[in-house]
Amino acid sequence: MTSKQQTASSSSSLYGIQRSKQSASKKDLTSSSTLAFTTHLSSLISKDAAATTQSSSSSGRGRTRPSKGSKPDIFAVHNKGALKRAAADEAEDVHGALRQVHQSSDIVGQVDAATLQRSRRRMEEKAHIYEDLKKGYHLAEGESSDEDDDVAAGDSRVSKMRRRERNALVDFDRKWAEQEQNEDEDGDDDEETGSMVDYEDEFGRTRRGTKAEAAQAARARRQLENDEAVDETSKSRPARPSNLIHGEAIQSQAFNPDAAMASQMAALAARRDRSATPPEQAHYDAEAEVRTRGTGFYKFSADEKTREREMEELLKTRRETEREREVRGERKAERDRLKEERRRKVHELRSKHHAERFLKGLSVDLG
Repeated sequence: MTSKQQTASSSSSLYGIQRSKQSASKKDLTSSSTLAFTTHLSSLISKDAAATTQSSSSSGRGRTRPSKGSKPDIFAVHNKGALKRAAADEAEDVHGALRQVHQSSDIVGQVDAATLQRSRRRMEEKAHIYEDLKKGYHLAEGESSDEDDDVAAGDSRVSKMRRRERNALVDFDRKWAEQEQNEDEDGDDDEETGSMVDYEDEFGRTRRGTKAEAAQAARARRQLENDEAVDETSKSRPARPSNLIHGEAIQSQAFNPDAAMASQMAALAARRDRSATPPEQAHYDAEAEVRTRGTGFYKFSADEKTREREMEELLKTRRETEREREVRGERKAERDRLKEERRRKVHELRSKHHAERFLKGLSVDLG
């Protein structure tokens, strides 16, 4: 291909369409050239902005002088609530005792089951270790050195107990002896104060209580005897009556009265009411008062025989009314039963009719 053909092909498109001279003279911009142009333009803009800032700062006021105060220390700033907690700790130290505050699960949050199981397992291990220490497994014979215990395979629990005993701070033998001594002292105190004895109080009553209560009652009785020995005028409470009745006694005077008592009883009998007992019957008189007669009002006669006859007639009428009410109720129940029977039959016929219509429609669809 000659140079002239190349020029013609470059000026025309693939399909032989002539290109315009203006479009042919333009250069195709690739992505790399566009990126380079953007980078160069950004550098020029940044340089222009830096020069403008420097000129404006130089034309304005001078450089600001640094403050004389030192920079704040990062340790001088306290966390939120730290001062309050420190004051609370100091207050607890002043009182000499720490106060335990129990918080609910709503405040501290829920604990998952794995954490609870792990804590329970550790507490059980500690309880087993403490029980072994109390039983004396750590005092077994055949002590071995620490190196042997570390090297030996399958180290037993007894070896572990011996190793922990050498670093233990609790003497269980002395602790057991002190506990036995305290129990003996408590038992002696119980024998002195807890044994029950019979004693007599300051009022002459027989009581049962401890020795301490008996000694207190004896002191009260002696004090009462000393008070009785004082002059009657200086006493703050009256003396005990001498004619008190102690124990069970029969009042025979009620059955064998003397002359004075008999005369008083006769006078009371003479003044006794001699009216009939029980009193005569008094019936309500409807005409004695002005009252509004309501529905069902019935006036009975004042004559006793007539009144009884009227009441018998009223009672007979009541029985007839109740009998008629029962008959009427039976009739109503029979009507309800027949009505329910008819309703059931109608329901059965309706269901049968629906079933036949459904089967007929089904046969038509299948046919």
